[in-house]
Amino acid sequence: MRAVNQDEESLLADAMQVNLYKLLRSFESCNQRCLARYGITASQGRALLALPTESSTSMNEFACAMELSRSTMTRMADTLVASGLVDRWKDSRNRRLVRVSLTARGDEIQLVLNEARRELQRRIIEELQEEDGSAILGALEKLRLAVEKAEGKCCLEVQQL
Repeated sequence: MRAVNQDEESLLADAMQVNLYKLLRSFESCNQRCLARYGITASQGRALLALPTESSTSMNEFACAMELSRSTMTRMADTLVASGLVDRWKDSRNRRLVRVSLTARGDEIQLVLNEARRELQRRIIEELQEEDGSAILGALEKLRLAVEKAEGKCCLEVQQL
């Protein structure tokens, strides 16, 4: 890979930021339109997709899957239970464990969300040439790995205002 000067690096960084923002906003907008049909938020939709389809999980496992604190997940579970999307109960073998699972309605919405996501991805892939799709997936994987590597260093070199 050739050396990139500071001006080129700044232009690349700006272009990456703009394109990632637009990409994420486009996906988010599509997702929100789909979720709005069911009266649920993006966070609730993400939670429904994180739950196993035909079994239960502990609240701790649910929080880990969502990468959220247990207290935040408890509040979200309260909302999902009140909406009739999730059931919550104490584990009969270990009363310290609280378990959650999808209700029939939650399962139905999870299925629809997964189908909508697959259909969107299918339409996107149709727009790409076969070789473009492979190159883009490879580039996305490299980008994800680079972001994960830099994640802990995101604000270390920026001076406070």
